[in-house]
Amino acid sequence: MVQISTISSRIERFLDRAAALMRKRRFDAAIATLERGLSVEPTNVKAWEQVAVCNLELRQPKKAIEALDHILVFAPRTGRIWADKAYLHLLLNEDLEGIKALKESLRLSPRNARDWQLLGITLMLNEELDEAMDAFERALLLDPNSATTWYNYAVCHFLNDDYDSALDAAEYAFSIEPMLEEESEEWLEYVRSEVLASEEEDGDLDDGDAS
Repeated sequence: MVQISTISSRIERFLDRAAALMRKRRFDAAIATLERGLSVEPTNVKAWEQVAVCNLELRQPKKAIEALDHILVFAPRTGRIWADKAYLHLLLNEDLEGIKALKESLRLSPRNARDWQLLGITLMLNEELDEAMDAFERALLLDPNSATTWYNYAVCHFLNDDYDSALDAAEYAFSIEPMLEEESEEWLEYVRSEVLASEEEDGDLDDGDAS
């Protein structure tokens, strides 16, 4: 027990020193200090998180990801670390790695509507439209009044050539946030014309059947 207490006390001192260096924006020195602390307690989550923060401040996102990966070796069920890792991969346009990390984060923390929406957007951009719609639907179950989620859901239907569903979702989004309609005039006009053409075609078929 004394040994554990001593280790804890030592790592706290390193963390305090690193925090002081970070406030002075001496991030390289802070990392060196944190690494000395981690030689005492290699599984200290806070220290690895601070290493990640320092690397981000130094504009070294790949090294920040490496720090998060260290945490996931001994704490693989930490959903927020998976989420942070996902954001960094997406920042680097590493969509496949980002999607994988987001899915793991959501497996551990499935009630995060924002991350379901982010997963949906990323899948949609990678043309995984069915999976994207599933993600948007999960997000809407958790936050049914999110105009941006409804809007992205509409865009996903549009890309999947389901214009009726796209129009329904878009109009619901606009009922929540009217400003969105101004940003979507071009594709929305196309959707409305396609829906109108489909309705007219159905009407012609009905007239033909009646005659």
